[in-house]
Amino acid sequence: MRVTRLIWFFIMIAVGIALGLYYTWVVNPVKFVDATFYDLRQDYKADYVLMTAEIFGQDPALFQTILRLDRLMSESPEQAVSDAIKIAENLGYAETDLDLLYKLNAAIGGSSEEGGSSGDFFIEYVPPATAEPDLDVPVEVDPFEPVPVENNPFPTEGNDG
Repeated sequence: MRVTRLIWFFIMIAVGIALGLYYTWVVNPVKFVDATFYDLRQDYKADYVLMTAEIFGQDPALFQTILRLDRLMSESPEQAVSDAIKIAENLGYAETDLDLLYKLNAAIGGSSEEGGSSGDFFIEYVPPATAEPDLDVPVEVDPFEPVPVENNPFPTEGNDG
């Protein structure tokens, strides 16, 4: 009697697992929706800003940092960093993490305590200067003429050169 109860117990556990998997995979599967950084909770946003500050500490590329902070869709990158500093102080982040956040705040032009203007920071994109081809220069080598085997930098099969 005791053995049959134990067998039926394990059979029912297996049936429950099978029904649960069938329901979650076939009947009502998870629907993935594209989420943005704006949808993160405040503490996760603070973690993201901290990670951005750590990257900035290793590679101080200000434009890339501003682009990373802009993903949070806050009023401005300065506002995102100041919000992250407030949250980090409330949650008791380590002093080294707070130092990174303060350094990032100073680098992007954020204010310490007195509310600064978010319009003070402007990045202008200047495309790199491109050299225009000089069409008056005569072509000395015909690009369609085969290269002699001894001067060929790309040897082919049967060519040891």
